[in-house]
Parts: sequence; C-alpha cells; structure tokens
Amino acid sequence: GSAGIQTLGCLNLELRYAAMVGPKEISGFEGDTVSLQCTYKEELRTRRKYWCRESGFILSRCSGTVYAKEDGQETTEGRVSIRDSPQTLTLHVTLRKLTLKDAGKYFCGVSKLGLDESFLVSLLVFPGNKGLCFPGWGTGDTEWKRDRWGSRAR
Repeated sequence: GSAGIQTLGCLNLELRYAAMVGPKEISGFEGDTVSLQCTYKEELRTRRKYWCRESGFILSRCSGTVYAKEDGQETTEGRVSIRDSPQTLTLHVTLRKLTLKDAGKYFCGVSKLGLDESFLVSLLVFPGNKGLCFPGWGTGDTEWKRDRWGSRAR
C-alpha cells in the first residue's frame, strides 16, 4: 500500500547520511515470523554483513552474531536467517517463531576496519493470540477471520 512507498522515500533520504539504514522498529506476535531489510551504501558492497543482538557490554557490543555468506546464499542459525543481496545493496533478515524473550535491540552491521557501520533495530514482541488484539494486522489475518467467524466474515 501507500505506507510502503513512504518508507522507501525515507530510506533514500537517510542513505545520504548513514552507511547502513533499516527500520528503527519491527514488531510481531509470539510465534510469528518477521522479516526486515537493511540497505547500505555502495562502498560497503563487498564487506561482510551481519545481524546480532545488542549485548550492552562495551567490549563485545553484540551477542549471537549471524554473518551473511559472501556468495549471496542464505545463512540460517537457529531461528534467524540472513542473506546479503549486493546487487540491490540490501541485507535481508528473517526471524522465525518469535518468543517474548526475543524482544530487544539488534544491529544490522557491516564489518570494516576501524568502527563497524551498523544500524540499531528495536524488536517488539506481543504476547498471545494476534487475532484478539488487532484483526487485519500481521500475517494470516484472512485465515484468522475465516476460522474465527466462519462464513460470517463475508
């Protein structure tokens, strides 16, 4: 819808200032799968990309780091999948089967000499049955309406 167009416009504006840009916040319900993209500048095309959770320690900023393969193939570790698309300067991240403990701050990052380029993403996870909170949001909303209300949904 129109929201997608606005988001792209924002990313293009921000790319002039930041080497790595993504969504500031993503959200889902327990058990959901969420996906996001971080875009990066041309000069970082050949650098190694990663996704990690903010650890809060100064020496090791990250925990559970998952690195993207340089050949563009998807890497999956546990419930996290990551894939770098150098042609489109985009890092794709998918988080599966969200749990409440997954909520927190994460980085889309690029390894480079000196200080890594990174973008902070906040993940919100809502408990329970997504249908009870916001029908029509998230994934599978049409299935939910049909199952819940039967033929009355039409």
